[in-house]
Amino acid sequence: MEKKRNAKGEGSFTNNPDGTVTHRKSVGYKANGRRKVLTVTAATKAACIREMRKKEEEWNRKKMALHVQTKSTVVELCQKHLDYQVENGELKRKSIDRRECTITNQLEKYDIGSMQIQAITAAEVDSHIQGLIQEGRLSESSIIKVLDVLNAAFEWAILQDDLEKNPVKPVKDKLMKKLKKMSEKKAGAADVVVLSDDEVKCFVQEALKVNKKGKRVYPAGDYMLLLLYTGMRCGEMIALRWRDVDWENGLLTIEKSASMTKNRDKTDDGDNNFVMHEDTTKNQKARIIQLTTEARQVLRSLYSRTGPPGADDLITPTLSGKMNTASNLEHRQKVIFKNAGLGDLEGGLHIFRKTFATQMYENGARVEEIAAYIGDLESTTRKYYIAIRKKIVSGGISKRIVGLPGTADARGNDREAS
Repeated sequence: MEKKRNAKGEGSFTNNPDGTVTHRKSVGYKANGRRKVLTVTAATKAACIREMRKKEEEWNRKKMALHVQTKSTVVELCQKHLDYQVENGELKRKSIDRRECTITNQLEKYDIGSMQIQAITAAEVDSHIQGLIQEGRLSESSIIKVLDVLNAAFEWAILQDDLEKNPVKPVKDKLMKKLKKMSEKKAGAADVVVLSDDEVKCFVQEALKVNKKGKRVYPAGDYMLLLLYTGMRCGEMIALRWRDVDWENGLLTIEKSASMTKNRDKTDDGDNNFVMHEDTTKNQKARIIQLTTEARQVLRSLYSRTGPPGADDLITPTLSGKMNTASNLEHRQKVIFKNAGLGDLEGGLHIFRKTFATQMYENGARVEEIAAYIGDLESTTRKYYIAIRKKIVSGGISKRIVGLPGTADARGNDREAS
């Protein structure tokens, strides 16, 4: 292929083997600092130039549309930043939905959302976050998301030369410290809510119950046992197919996650507002785990339930064979918990993941080993998935204590206080 440079600033032309011509031209820089190159292919050089002009006009329209004016509102800024992230594939579908909810519910519905970005000061940002804290409706993590959305949007505007200052920056550290204090535990509070050994026994016994005909009372019971014995996220489990199981070596490949997301391809009122979407795992890292004996037994039970399934069949489908959802399984979990006498427990399906991680820790596994197995960061695993305080019962009252290191109690054996 013959490649020729055009006049300075006009790009290059390449004569292709099939007789066509490819024209490439640099038209500036993207907002992330990388050079933007447009490419067109046509029958002749003249045709390439005509097509390139059209592409340049479209690029310039998009480029101008992404820029924000000083009179733009905070909501407009955050939405434009989100549009930019979507266009550049920076966010997963679930993250896009969450970001939209934050903009709509925690910014647009408040005074700060309609304020012009040129008028926003650190004091307004501080007042808004303090107000959210005082309302007491949102968790620490939800308010941190608001702060992160604002900070990222203003930083992006500065990168594009649309703004000179970020009003979030001066107060971010102070607000983060206050938000972290919201999650501080009192003496008798649990670090992480997990199932005690006795609660695990009650749950397993209930989940495996059979009726008079010898059939399982809870078809989804095995699904929750699989979560309990692997520490997987629910989204990872419902995306599993039988090809992911290595029976010979007792291994399981976890490389996808499925979740319900907004249907962005909806064309008419008859289409569903939300659809199941498969994506990479949360940390975008596939992993192969060695299965516990209990997990292998659960998988064998599921495999033989309806006869030998195909390699592409789902491991944890609904009764109709469709991909399951977290909300459906959470409903099934509540029923089992209630019938097992565990109806007062909170934490949803994630309680199984936390229980698994805590049991691994109590059995001597290092935090980095646990993090690698459950597919999370060490810092996140330590903070959110390992319970150090153990539940005991004293005088009919449940308490949380830190056991004496090196003793049976510290390794997780619940006891009745004398």
